[in-house]
Parts: sequence; structure tokens; C-alpha cells
Amino acid sequence: MRVLVAMSGGVDSSAAAALLAAAGHEVVGLAMRVHDAADPARGRSCCAPDDLEDARAAARALAIPFYVANAEEAFARAVVEPFVEDYLAGLTPNPCVECNTRVKFSWLLRRARAIGARLATGHYARVGERAGRRTLLAARHPEKDQSYFLYGLGQEALAELLFPVGELAKPEVRALAARTGLPNAAKAESQEICFVTRGSASDFVQLRAPDRVREGELVGTGGEVLGRHGGVHRFTVGQRRGLGAAGPAPRYVVRIEPEAGRVVVGGAAEASRREFTVREVSWVAGSPPPAPLELRVKVRHRHEGELGTVRASAGGAEVRLARPVRGVAPGQAAVFYDGDEVLGGGRIAR
Repeated sequence: MRVLVAMSGGVDSSAAAALLAAAGHEVVGLAMRVHDAADPARGRSCCAPDDLEDARAAARALAIPFYVANAEEAFARAVVEPFVEDYLAGLTPNPCVECNTRVKFSWLLRRARAIGARLATGHYARVGERAGRRTLLAARHPEKDQSYFLYGLGQEALAELLFPVGELAKPEVRALAARTGLPNAAKAESQEICFVTRGSASDFVQLRAPDRVREGELVGTGGEVLGRHGGVHRFTVGQRRGLGAAGPAPRYVVRIEPEAGRVVVGGAAEASRREFTVREVSWVAGSPPPAPLELRVKVRHRHEGELGTVRASAGGAEVRLARPVRGVAPGQAAVFYDGDEVLGGGRIAR
């Protein structure tokens, strides 16, 4: 079959293309240019000029056609602009979720359909089938699993997607790339936020919106003023380091009040939650489960997950965890797992 492979220049997507070509499929490589490299306020992305050349070199080694598509406008509108707005609003965005849902598996999928192809990426995840429906499954090896970022995929998209490296461990992918002669077999891992490579996320926000950043108060949960801060965009719920409020016991961000420009800090227990609401929920099956379920809930990518009851509501879900978890940050993704299957997810409400 014909397969369009999204090639970022990294070893994972290049290995995915190599596996598909070796299986006899008609493979076409496509990289996205998602920013203007001359604009420092846009940052450097995983699809920067050097990465595009790495993708081109990998395609050349595989003897497959290769194209570069300009996705700058779509990426800025769907990923970068909401990222800045969320931080200014005291939320913790997850740009990888937005990129996957609104660019890679929307914008790219339309282009794959236009040439009669399926779409493949280098994500560590798997597609399965249970009870007559397609399922999104965690990668075979949990240390590289990226299914957390893919909860927005539905039945229609899963029918057209391939994740060739989802069954492999990272060392196996690198070994495959080396055997195939891919020039990027030993390339270093990309960053967590691909378009923030100079400084921190807060530095990026300040660079993009300097006129909207304002100082404010850092206060305790009892209302006592502990100091001042350089902007709410520098904080996320659950954060401990860099607060500028030393004390006899560790302090964490408990909540962010963007309208007042106030950051509230307290103890570990005050920064932990058992119950919260998730909005903008997407269910992989296309509809929510009819009854509350006991599921594993991940509130950030590196979180192992906590068992809890998930009850679907109108456009969202109510979550009650078995134990309190620190750092349930509004704006961040909460993803629901039944074993290795992703049932859905959404954004944690304020």
C-alpha cells in the first residue's frame, strides 16, 4: 500500500519509514516546516532547517520520494498561540497534544488521503482492535510510550494510521537505523517542547508577549504576602523549585489567580488533589462509557498514573482518585487508561 510517513528528522520516524519500505510498501516521506527560522520569537522547532536536512538525508538513504510542506500557519494557530495564551492565563498547556491532534493527525492526514495513502509516524504507540472497534494502545515498552499525547485520536483516524516502531524499544530502533544505513541513527533525542530550545517556556512566553507580562504577589494559603514574582506564566500548579519563597518546610504552588496576578503557595497536602473535573474530553471509541469506570489516570506524561473513578459528564468527566496526587495542574492533560488501552482524555479544569 502507499504510506505517507511524517519525517521529523529524528531516528524514530526515519526508522518507521525504513520498516515500511522493507515490508514492500510504497513509501513517501513528508516533513513539515513549522516556523520561520529567522524569527527568534518563534523559537527553534523539531522541524528546523537542520532537522529537515536530516529527514531528507534519511529519505535519500532509503531511496524514497521526499517533500517538505509549509505548515507554519497551521502550527502557529493550533500550537504556539494557545501555548502562550494558556501560560498568561495561569494554565499549564500541553503543546504536544495540540500538535498531534490538530496538526499531525489532522493537517497531515488530509494530505495523506489526497494521495490515496495511509499516514505513519514514529510515535511509540500501537493501534489494535477489540470488540469490533479500533483501540489506541500504549507502546510495548513503557519507557518510551507516547500514547498520553494521542488521546485525541478517534476511530476514523486510527483506521488510517500506522505506528511502525510501537512494538520496539529505543535501542532496537537505533540498531535498525544503523543496519539500514540511516545517517541519523545516533541522533540525540528531541526536547519535550520542540519549539522552546533557548531558555525556558516562561522565557518563550515573555519573548512572544512582553507587553502582557506583569509582576504580582506570591502569597501563602492564609493570605500572607511572601514576596513578589515576575509573572504568572512562570508557574504551574505543583511546582516547588524557583518559587522565591524559602521556608522551614517545602512549599509548592497550590493555585494561580491570573486576574489578580497572584500565585498561592502551600504545603504538599495543599498542592494535592483527589477530585477534579476534566473538560474538552475526547473518547477514542467515539462516545463515553455508559457507567463510571475504575481506570488509571495520568495527569502528566511522566506520571505513572493513579487509580481512580472516571464518570463521564456533558462534554467532560469527573475524576476521583484513590489517593491525592500533587501537581494536578489546570490546563494539563488527564488521560484515562484501562490496562494498556487509552480510553480518552481531556484538559484538567481550573
